[in-house]
Amino acid sequence: MRLSPGIVRDMQQLALEQRRLLGARAPWHVGDVAWGLRQHEGREPEWRIRLWAEDGRIVAWSWLKQDGRDRLELDVHPDHEHLLDEILAEPGARVAFALEDDVDRRAALARHGFTEPGAPMHYLAFDLVEPPALPRLPDGYEYTTVTDVDLAERVAVHRDVWAPSRVTESSYAQVRATWPYRATLDCAVREPAGGFAAYCLCWPDVENRVGEFEPVGVRGEFRRQGLGAAVCMFALRRLYEEGGRQAIVYCVTEAACALYE
Repeated sequence: MRLSPGIVRDMQQLALEQRRLLGARAPWHVGDVAWGLRQHEGREPEWRIRLWAEDGRIVAWSWLKQDGRDRLELDVHPDHEHLLDEILAEPGARVAFALEDDVDRRAALARHGFTEPGAPMHYLAFDLVEPPALPRLPDGYEYTTVTDVDLAERVAVHRDVWAPSRVTESSYAQVRATWPYRATLDCAVREPAGGFAAYCLCWPDVENRVGEFEPVGVRGEFRRQGLGAAVCMFALRRLYEEGGRQAIVYCVTEAACALYE
């Protein structure tokens, strides 16, 4: 299926409903969908997206990423779990995800030949009961949020952190134009020479008051100075100021999980 803004919003609407129903156990955040689908240009030929609808609303979707890992992402409304076997019967899929204690989903994955991963993904949630205090930055550094004039530098820091990266100024402009992106939650630490040393993009779910960090990064030459933690605290504070009361993040490596914890 060809990707369109309408398909993105349909997938996001199911994510919103799932979070209303399931809270922190919801499989997707609206920011996951926006970032995942909009950060790269020209990848649609590598994807297979399917939607299931009932009475004019999306009740399930799947998204096969045929990029060498062949990951199958999916979301299914609890009232439509009967669709799960049809979704998982995707012949090209080798990787899919389930919460560790989701016995039914794990059994369904096993039925379709999926096996345990070598490195699980960790999911962290933090309730914001008050705005966090900001760590003091080294002299010459400052907290900031991204503006139009920062586009090139914002892309450059991402490409440095996640090299090799397909993110370009054009694709990031597309991200910024996709709901629910807010420049006031695109947070960074500016270093004395004027570039970005660290960044944290926080995606808001205003309806459920939950923000997701995706992605976060620190340039190699600025690591081990506490700037990753600092930019995350800044993003938490900005999220709180804009009405968010919970933050979530996913991580895989020990270093990343230690940072968020």
